[in-house]
Amino acid sequence: MSLKQITIYIEESDHNFYNRLLRDITNIETCHVHSFPSILKIKPGSIQESAVFLFWNDSNAMDKQKFIFEHFPESPYIILSPNILSPEELSQVAHPTFLHLAEPIYSVGTLDLVLNFAERLIEDMNRSIAYDKIREKVVVLENVFEESLDILMQIDPTTKQIINANKQAVVVLEYALDEIIGKEFSYFMPPVEVDEDAEFEGNLIESAALRTKSGRLIPTESSFRLFPVNGKMAIWATFRDITERKRSQEQVKNQKAFYEFILDNLDSDIAVLNSNFEYEYTNPVFLSNKEIRKWLFKKTDVDLAEKLDLPPEFYERRKKFLEVAAKENEIVEFEELIQDHNDKVTYLLRKYIPIDDSETKQKRFISFGVDITERKLSEERITYLAYYDALTGLSNRTLFIDHANQALKNHKSTETLLAFYFFDIDNFKFINDSLGHTKGDILLQMVGARLKRVMTEVDTVARFGGDEFAILKVDVPNKSAAAEFAQKILDILSQPFHIMGRDLFTTISMGIALSPNDGVTSAELLKNSDMAMYKAKELGRNNYKFYTNELILRSEKRLYIENSLRKAIQNEELILFFQPKISTITNQVCGAEALIRWKHPERGWVPPIEFIPVAEDSGIIERIGDWVLEEACRLKKTWCEMNLPSFPLSINVSGKQLARANWSHRVQATILQFGINPEEIELELTESSIMENPEKSIEAFEYLSELGIKVSIDDFGTGYSSLSYLKKINADVIKIDRSFVVDLELNEDDRAICKAIINMAHSLGLEVIAEGVENPAQRDLLHDLGCHMIQGYLYSKPLPEPEFVAFVQKFNESAKTK
Repeated sequence: MSLKQITIYIEESDHNFYNRLLRDITNIETCHVHSFPSILKIKPGSIQESAVFLFWNDSNAMDKQKFIFEHFPESPYIILSPNILSPEELSQVAHPTFLHLAEPIYSVGTLDLVLNFAERLIEDMNRSIAYDKIREKVVVLENVFEESLDILMQIDPTTKQIINANKQAVVVLEYALDEIIGKEFSYFMPPVEVDEDAEFEGNLIESAALRTKSGRLIPTESSFRLFPVNGKMAIWATFRDITERKRSQEQVKNQKAFYEFILDNLDSDIAVLNSNFEYEYTNPVFLSNKEIRKWLFKKTDVDLAEKLDLPPEFYERRKKFLEVAAKENEIVEFEELIQDHNDKVTYLLRKYIPIDDSETKQKRFISFGVDITERKLSEERITYLAYYDALTGLSNRTLFIDHANQALKNHKSTETLLAFYFFDIDNFKFINDSLGHTKGDILLQMVGARLKRVMTEVDTVARFGGDEFAILKVDVPNKSAAAEFAQKILDILSQPFHIMGRDLFTTISMGIALSPNDGVTSAELLKNSDMAMYKAKELGRNNYKFYTNELILRSEKRLYIENSLRKAIQNEELILFFQPKISTITNQVCGAEALIRWKHPERGWVPPIEFIPVAEDSGIIERIGDWVLEEACRLKKTWCEMNLPSFPLSINVSGKQLARANWSHRVQATILQFGINPEEIELELTESSIMENPEKSIEAFEYLSELGIKVSIDDFGTGYSSLSYLKKINADVIKIDRSFVVDLELNEDDRAICKAIINMAHSLGLEVIAEGVENPAQRDLLHDLGCHMIQGYLYSKPLPEPEFVAFVQKFNESAKTK
């Protein structure tokens, strides 16, 4: 029996024929034999190649045959039977080759014949399968060749002529296939310096091109490989159209140049770092020095810090945030301060933006830095201005209140006090206006400097604005200690200030409030110390006063008057009274003064001494002044229509009105509105109101004087008596204050003062009127001194408008009869 290189799988049986077969098969030394209970139990993956199946013809024979066809179509099988099978039986289950073994006709030779035949079947089957696979590969290669999007050519290596070309070659080169075949392949290629031998070894040649029939050049990427065809060697040439790639590369190149141009010209610094935090790109803003920028390539912040002599904190801080950006894969933003060797400070807002490089699969970081130095300095300046006074460097109101609130919150002791001092510089406005704002600012700075020298670390001194200052002292033992400190402040600020070559003396008025007795909140204590300060001013200035309950009562009364006064304007509770002025020459009414009166619906007549100061302080005086002007002009027009004798009507003017930019124009508009002669109106103001804003007063009265409106200076001799301003204002009338008239017939000094004022007025060409004349002796003395007019109870008290009109008519008529 010949040696067999097959594997036999035989189905087990209890028949003697099975044992005989198994013994004969195992004697074939080169055969591998496996037995199994049923062919239907075989696992397909467990069967080796070149297998032959032997199974018994029983009731499951058809199922077994089907199982082999489905799972082992390449393996032959042999039907086993103890009996001879009829042709009909064999045709139902047998292999197409009818391989079967029956015991009655069995012999070893038959077994050998059947197995040899089965082996040849397997060999033929394998050759057929291999042939089919080759054919499939050929078909695939032909399809690949024809349908490829690359240009493919087969070239004879000897003649360099094209043997074959695919469809893409025909389409792209614009030649028919028969026009391509037979031509040298170089016909389609422009000259390129190439090593031809290297081409045939399979090197890839870039930047080559093919020329089409129309002469168009197509950029290609080409390769040339040698391979056998039908026993001969041929060159397989592949040309890939890279037009789009070239276009994309050019676009990328242009885009790169474009973006680099943008980055190089940004105001912000830009850098790109790799995953090792090494620099791969920096723009000129990041580093202006081109050589250092070139040197920085592939170096880190550690190297940069060493190169620029920067402290370790520089690169340690950057590294920390880079690691956070890498770990969290999120944008990291932080501020950094860089100080170079020249001590130049730069604040930067830096962002690290992580990006994933799709080509290298590595992470990169875009470093984006914005110079925020100006913003940071502005913020610091704003913060400083928010809490400190720009002129003196002292705390401002905000910081003072903050410290005060903290001190009140932390003050637990019942044995010590918190002292709030509030003061301003006496007559500072006069100093400022007389000497100029520059010297005024210097004075405030010097006051602040002196205050700093006497403060402890826990004290707070602040400038609230203008010439107002506040001091907070903590843990004051008692009221006596608080008074001692107040006197100390008064003493140091009363010492002369040497400003621009001259000594300037100042005084202050100070109010003091103590916690907890005078309040438990900063607002309450400041309000109470402020009230105490005004009490100090009322008592002559250059002193200090403690807050008392009496002050709060006065404050409440003042607030009541202020609110009632606002309602009085709306409810028309204000009335004008008129006091006549009598000529010492004609002994007739030569003028009148309009005086405001207030009849409260509950209190009755409110004395002017109560409500006029409140109106001045609150600013209501401006509205009242406007009303007085309009009402006086209205009544003056009525008197003219009644043929009342013509005379100037005096209207009192407040310093607050003078401060308004359009006040003089409002006066002119009101006079024009009622159509009266400007000479019928006389504006009466005090020296102190002029000195509140002398420059504006001069400007306003120059304008009004040109219109013919008279100007009278009230209370002359009791204010600053600045003759230079008196002359500049171009006044028409001087009114001698009643304080010089009340004892005129008894006091020689008063007579001397009145005489001096009258003589000065005569020399300046001014009229003189004396107020407060109450007896004939005073009238006669003033007449003898040359006073032009007199006003007082000797003739009449202020009268309501109907009574005043009757008085004028009666008085002038009686004067004519004398």
